[in-house]
Amino acid sequence: MSTTPIKEYKDITEYGYIQDDKVYLKGYYHFKDREIGVVRDSDEESLQYFVNRFDMVTKKVMEVKEAVAKSENKGSYLMKLIHMRTYLAQYNGLGDFTVLYDEINTLEDEINEYIEKNREKNYNIKKALLKEAEDWSSSSDWKTASNKFKELKMNWIKTGSAHKEIEPTLSERFNKALERFYDRRTFFYQEQAKIIKHRVNQYTRLINQLRRINRLGGGSDFVQEVKDIQKEWREVGKIAKKKFMQLQNDFKRETTKFFNDLKRGSSSSYGARDDRFGGGERSSFTRRKTGVEAKKEILETAEVYLKNGAPFNISNIKSLQNSWKSLGKQPSQEDKELNLKFRIICNEIFESHFLERTAKNLHPDLYSKSDFEQLKIKLDLLRDSLRQDEQELDEFNYKYGPALAASGGKNPEDFALYQERNNFINKMKTKQRILKKLEDKLLAI
Repeated sequence: MSTTPIKEYKDITEYGYIQDDKVYLKGYYHFKDREIGVVRDSDEESLQYFVNRFDMVTKKVMEVKEAVAKSENKGSYLMKLIHMRTYLAQYNGLGDFTVLYDEINTLEDEINEYIEKNREKNYNIKKALLKEAEDWSSSSDWKTASNKFKELKMNWIKTGSAHKEIEPTLSERFNKALERFYDRRTFFYQEQAKIIKHRVNQYTRLINQLRRINRLGGGSDFVQEVKDIQKEWREVGKIAKKKFMQLQNDFKRETTKFFNDLKRGSSSSYGARDDRFGGGERSSFTRRKTGVEAKKEILETAEVYLKNGAPFNISNIKSLQNSWKSLGKQPSQEDKELNLKFRIICNEIFESHFLERTAKNLHPDLYSKSDFEQLKIKLDLLRDSLRQDEQELDEFNYKYGPALAASGGKNPEDFALYQERNNFINKMKTKQRILKKLEDKLLAI
């Protein structure tokens, strides 16, 4: 311990002192006296510098307090207050830090009270949504009920958490109500699909019977059989209009052929001219692709991988990336746009792959769950990840934002920081695109 006398300047501050040409902050709460800087020009100027720094951090705390008061979503500031408390413990300034801690503690108490009230409100909302879901789960009005469940799901997703002890039970009951309805609806449409498939097969069988008759030459001996086929055709039943029109055209073509030949007294078999290539095989040529054309082909392949969705074969994606790199920079105006599109697609594939793996690791039975449950798990993971990214970006901007703004991008040493911030932003944009697609899938169930 130093034996040099402590020098205090109470007219400047009572919360610090100088010893051995070093500036110290006096201890408070459980914190001991701490060195926060060294004397530069004079004792007084050095102390005043740290007093001014305390004024700066006080201003930041007051800005947060004002923001909380104006915000409609006060709960979003809770993590910021926790980080700020840690930040104050390491901050180099001279002033009454206990006042700032009191402000933060008061704000945290207000936010926790706000969150508790919100959870009670959310509980009442979710209880009402749950009742509606359970009432509609036995409906057979598939179209109306499906629209109703889309509305209920969206409202459920938009509603925040209820009390922690009751939220899992509410969610489980709500998901079961949805599954009960969708399982019933799936079974109904599967049965309908079987009926439609059977009817299509019946129509196809009748067309084939007419074709067989025409190939045999038709004639009066088949008139009754053709009339029976026409009668049976009318009794098969409804199918999709587009498919029926296709089959109907084939059916009319064959019946018209039969009766026209019958009128002409034709008994010869129908020989349809086979329009094939006359004159040998079509000539072909292979031309060398340009770099831009090759990139477009690789881009189309990547787009197909992304459209097909997870699980992805990552080795194939990496192979595409290697092929892309081997083509290098192309002397074309399109090249920059193609590179950007390819990078965006690859980023989305890798983020989606990581999300799929994370979900599978946390839920080994993931693929045995319903589509709704799988999507809900992924959405929850993705939203948590985005919240964490936002907090990290806030901390980054809080730490480096002022310096970057001051340099205006002119300092070469700041390039790495700009790159890091851009990586943050691009990663969040990729996750937001995936989030939108998953939400659309959830609503489409």
